[in-house]
Amino acid sequence: MALWDDLIVITSSSREYSYTEFGDFVRRFNQEAMLFAVARRALSLPGHLDGVNSSRAFVATPPWALAAVAKAAICQGNPFRSAVPSERDVVLACHMHNNLISDELGRPELNSPFAVLARIAFEQFPYQESIMEEISRSMAFFDGYAGGKTLEVVSSESMKQLIGADMTTAAAIVILLATAVDRNAGIFDPAWMDQANFERILEVMPRDEVLAVVDAVFAGSMAEFRAEDAAARNRVPLPYLDRYAFNPLTSRPFVRLADGRLLAPVPRLISRRLSPLELYYVGLKRWGEPFARDLGELLEDYLGRQFATLPGVTVCPEIVYHEGKKELKSTDKFLVFDDLVVLVEAKARRSPLAARAADASAQRQYTDTLGKAFGQLGRTLAKIHEGAAEFAHLPADRPIIGMVATLDPWYIANSFGRDFLPTPALPTIVASVRDIEHLVAIGQRRSASDILTQIMSAGDERQAWDLGIALNDFRDPDDTNPLLMQAWNRLPFAESAADPAA
Repeated sequence: MALWDDLIVITSSSREYSYTEFGDFVRRFNQEAMLFAVARRALSLPGHLDGVNSSRAFVATPPWALAAVAKAAICQGNPFRSAVPSERDVVLACHMHNNLISDELGRPELNSPFAVLARIAFEQFPYQESIMEEISRSMAFFDGYAGGKTLEVVSSESMKQLIGADMTTAAAIVILLATAVDRNAGIFDPAWMDQANFERILEVMPRDEVLAVVDAVFAGSMAEFRAEDAAARNRVPLPYLDRYAFNPLTSRPFVRLADGRLLAPVPRLISRRLSPLELYYVGLKRWGEPFARDLGELLEDYLGRQFATLPGVTVCPEIVYHEGKKELKSTDKFLVFDDLVVLVEAKARRSPLAARAADASAQRQYTDTLGKAFGQLGRTLAKIHEGAAEFAHLPADRPIIGMVATLDPWYIANSFGRDFLPTPALPTIVASVRDIEHLVAIGQRRSASDILTQIMSAGDERQAWDLGIALNDFRDPDDTNPLLMQAWNRLPFAESAADPAA
């Protein structure tokens, strides 16, 4: 029977499975053998260099389900089992994951439309992002800082110490790792660097830096993965939400095997590892709150540099003003177009794991982060309307809209999330850095202010969508973000580097 016929038999059943049944099935098999089987399947999906062009394969074994299977193998598996899984076993494991009993739907605090959709978004969307953008953003974000403030802990040298190499070299190493696993069944073997065909590569990225980056942020042993999983479960208990709990592969996409080779069960996770989002907790662990504050400064600066590439816009910095003896600050940026003013408030805080799993605290997390940003937009708007002297350089003769620009996507914040956010004082959209990068790319050939005006116009349903989705009506395949492309072109092999996930 062909694999697709097997799949039809498997999926014809309407049965649901408990998370325990799912884990027990995965642990029937040899631990490493299951991880290799997951990697082979992951590399067969559309979007990889050797992937088959089949959306059916993606639906049957989506990368988030494969990541869950790999996590179960690492955290619950047994290296002494003799059974070797077939491809059909991997498909069945993913089928079980796709049909887990939804215990959370029986809990009133967990079953709102907001909670259900937020979980789906945070579970699935990160696996469908462009490798080129993820890698380029890390270089453009950390290496291009042009702000006037002295950062507390972040510098070129400190980031090199954190990740094992300068950001450009580390980004090149990411491409090396991603390409290697795509061509070698999920494996990168450090011993390959002794081969003659690596000589030219090592001229660009020295062996010690490749190993340092791998050790710093990419690879961990089975024992380290299990310890990290246990620590996360103790730190953030998620009753009824096992499916959405922390997966150690998101922080260490390579498993270090007993023979020294590195295996990436879900290669799509490699490109994300150096993104500002994923480095958030790495830096926070080393430097604490000073790193979080620096990340806020870096985000504001990055947004300003992004918006400054748009034709026909003047980007103005935040304004310091006084109310009595109290010194206050406006929103972080002002975008002044001939026909529109955009107030931009930046939020670099990551959405906590509990919010991504949409537990009972999720609404409070959205309110604390986005609600405060809405309040800042309202206060700034009031000062403009009052004609406060500090705001006199901003035009008051054109429409004004607000934008909360976030480092992390706060999915469905423009729709179901509004049910527990304060009513903004002006038309306001929440947009992630990724969404803004896409807006800026489109804005190179057509008016960004016109796009925002259309989306935010009264009665247009797109203002309730994530900005990235709303922009689909305006995209062209040739749209390019200037800052991301400049960063990409700094790579030593940019002309030959592919973007398998584009």
